[in-house]
Amino acid sequence: MSDTLKRLMLWLAIVGALYGIAKLVEVKDLDGPRRPLPPASPSQPQMPPAPPAWSNSVPSRPPVGRTPEQPTFDILVQEAAVQGDSIGTGFQVAPQTWVTAKHVMESCTRSYIRVQGKWQEIQSVRMHEIADVAVITSPLPDGAPRVSLTDRLPVMDQDGFHYGFPQGIPSSVYSRFVGMARIRPGRPGTPIVRGWVWAEQERTPPSTGTLGGISGGPQVDRTGAVQGITVLHSERAGRVTTTPVQRAKELLPPQVTYAAAGGTTIDPENYARHGSRVRESGAVALIFCSLKGKTRPRSGA
Repeated sequence: MSDTLKRLMLWLAIVGALYGIAKLVEVKDLDGPRRPLPPASPSQPQMPPAPPAWSNSVPSRPPVGRTPEQPTFDILVQEAAVQGDSIGTGFQVAPQTWVTAKHVMESCTRSYIRVQGKWQEIQSVRMHEIADVAVITSPLPDGAPRVSLTDRLPVMDQDGFHYGFPQGIPSSVYSRFVGMARIRPGRPGTPIVRGWVWAEQERTPPSTGTLGGISGGPQVDRTGAVQGITVLHSERAGRVTTTPVQRAKELLPPQVTYAAAGGTTIDPENYARHGSRVRESGAVALIFCSLKGKTRPRSGA
């Protein structure tokens, strides 16, 4: 065999070996793990997922039954002169967007909301012209979860659960739906509105007296979906009245939609545990109203 032929065969062998190595590297690259995505840009930081609002994720079936078509209760609201600073409750329905009662906000020069143990000043307030409902915004993202609104109406004898801070104390109220009310505000010329009436069954922790401070808090059904905003309490009759959540939707941006259910299961045995979770997570928060704007909430309040 000539030297020229030998050199040609050696060259072909080298080329073949290099081609085989290249194919092996290609196969290993395709079969290996996917490369991680590049880190987020500093201008678009990744936010940690919000914690769940409720203490479990086992969904309940929504209650079914009859919803009254006409009021069976007449409620006359006694207007009281505002004497000083006050408190209320709000619940988050979208990032930095909260629902509360109108009467919690309408006398405030400045107001604050405490989310996950931290106070922040409320940035803006929108009040309904007729109904006792307001929408507020907070200035900072806080990672608090949101609760779902539903357009399902309450049905007779269904369970209701109210969460908030009556008398400034984190509390939960278990009630039962008993009918529709015609609410007559005490101020002359104010339109008559309608609300839902609930018979109080139990409080946790046990207490007596007024539920003042729970105003603006959510009333949810057994799925954890909000049907109303707590606005009135009759201590003598043991009844709680709520504004239908549909009135809040009239103030909210279109991105806030209704949900068929809230995604959990609440009953008379575990409602207090759910209340602790929904408050600690920041989905339900304490509101402080400074009448003259000169006072601020204490850090430990």
